[in-house]
Amino acid sequence: MNVLLESLNQFLSVPVLLGIAAGVVVGIIGGGMPGISPSMCIALLLPVSLYLPTPVAIGLMMGSYQGSMFGGSISAILINTPGTASAAATTLDGYQLALKGQSGKALKMALYASCSGGLIGTIILLAMAKPLSTVALKFGPPEYFSLMLLSLALISGISGKSLLKGLISALLGLLLATVGMDPIMGTRRFTFRNINLADGLQTLSVFIGVFALSELLSQLSQSRADLFRKADPLSVSDNELTFREFWEQKINILKSSIIGALIGVLPGIGGSTACFVSYAEAQRRSKHPERFGTGILEGVAAPEAANNAVAGGALVPLLTLGIPGDVVTAILVGALIAHGIKPGPLMFIEDIGTVYTIYIALFLAVVVLLAVGRVGIPVFAGVVKLRKATLIPMIFIICVVGTYANRSNIFDSMTMIVLGALGFILKKNKFPIAPLVISFVIGAQLEMSLRQSLILSDYSISIFLTRPISLVLIVGALVFSVFMVRRNRKLAAQA
Repeated sequence: MNVLLESLNQFLSVPVLLGIAAGVVVGIIGGGMPGISPSMCIALLLPVSLYLPTPVAIGLMMGSYQGSMFGGSISAILINTPGTASAAATTLDGYQLALKGQSGKALKMALYASCSGGLIGTIILLAMAKPLSTVALKFGPPEYFSLMLLSLALISGISGKSLLKGLISALLGLLLATVGMDPIMGTRRFTFRNINLADGLQTLSVFIGVFALSELLSQLSQSRADLFRKADPLSVSDNELTFREFWEQKINILKSSIIGALIGVLPGIGGSTACFVSYAEAQRRSKHPERFGTGILEGVAAPEAANNAVAGGALVPLLTLGIPGDVVTAILVGALIAHGIKPGPLMFIEDIGTVYTIYIALFLAVVVLLAVGRVGIPVFAGVVKLRKATLIPMIFIICVVGTYANRSNIFDSMTMIVLGALGFILKKNKFPIAPLVISFVIGAQLEMSLRQSLILSDYSISIFLTRPISLVLIVGALVFSVFMVRRNRKLAAQA
């Protein structure tokens, strides 16, 4: 308790609070700009942190981490362009709310859900760091494959009324995920002798293409009068998120936060998978699942709670085992080591003060995010007041620059344009986009885990059924699939 109070006293100083605030602001700005990922934000701040005292540096990093996870929702809601991969699911309902003139309400729900998810993720990190790390160590290739299979089963929940079109979209996403180097043999697949495709299709190019650019093409297909019509004035009442509306999402936010934190614990899975899984689960449990994708608050609360909860979960293997779960935590490991802190099991025995310092920094980052985000929302929401004819060229430039900035490669921008045309064609023919995106996200991990498992078992599928965790996940996938097929058939019959 004395160590905890000492760490808390350190973080209640002005320099540390300013460091957290600066990290949150940089994170929100970076997260809201396509191409500037959370990992890039923290990487840009890393050289600065080396010249700061350790508590200030930790506060700066944690603030940037939480801020960038929320920042991605701003562009996702306002211009249908996910600023980060974790915000892709937010576009499904967030942008539809903005089209209804409720951008402020959508942004507030995203902010409050993000802060709630960040808080719950921190609590899970504080209470269950060691037990969760033990469970994570038991995940091998069979367990990862079964988890990805469960995620694919959940896709049927966001495939709309036509299960066939949803499956076609999902298979197309899996096909796109196979572009690049074979993960086992090292040979090139579907690259058409183009060296730029050797690393596969870039996630940001896929997301921005099928979400943002396809929507721009849809808008351009409208009449000239619609493009130059003044935007409807924003209704103050429509843009106010009431406490009742937020409170109605409490179970949704809690469940999504737990999903996000648990998936965050598993190395290599990523926030985008957590967000789509939580979105699909929210739709499955909803009383009106048919309204998802049309602009409802449930569809914003679920992915935003999940992506900020991922931050707390991702720190579990980092602190307890010294194993970074993703690119962001890998950079954080470098920052901690540069300050003389070595993450791992001994850290909880020899340097418990630093552990508490990280816990407190993550918690205060959520508090500062709430304050900074609340002040900035009215400014962000003003974007939708612009005419479409003015906004569309600006968004197109952002899309091109964002995809180029990711690797400084113009080929990524060209890929984004091709995928945007594909997304436009799919939308015109009423194919759902979400199954394509989530199957693309998990496709590489799914294939890698499947092939590793088969090699370990001498190509026997029994390895998936003889391991308890894998078996439970596969049974869960089958149950979800049957439930979703029956529900989709019922919706189709009612149409």
